[in-house]
Amino acid sequence: MKGYAMLGIGKTGFIEKEKPHCGPLDAVVRPIAVSPCTSDIHTVYEGALGDRHNMILGHEAVGEVTEVGSLVKDFKVGDKVVVPAITPDWGSLEAQGGYAMHSGGMLAGWKFSNFK
Repeated sequence: MKGYAMLGIGKTGFIEKEKPHCGPLDAVVRPIAVSPCTSDIHTVYEGALGDRHNMILGHEAVGEVTEVGSLVKDFKVGDKVVVPAITPDWGSLEAQGGYAMHSGGMLAGWKFSNFK
């Protein structure tokens, strides 16, 4: 599959990537539309995260679910979904208790969806 990536500071382009592995609590989403984010601009052109190679860009998107893990209950293949910029760890105790914004602890449980 193809992905749009940072090739180095100041450089971007399409690269070939392996299809992502779908774990039991994961969903694989095929992007339909991805919006540019200021953090992507700072990352690529200012080196905000350092010199990264082949790092997929774009962490705010609309897509279609193509695969779901065995423990996923709320999504199915074919669902259209929004991928927000920041995603919690839905398996954390905080998220399971209804406080997804605090997964992993206060102000600690978020990650950009293009980082694993």
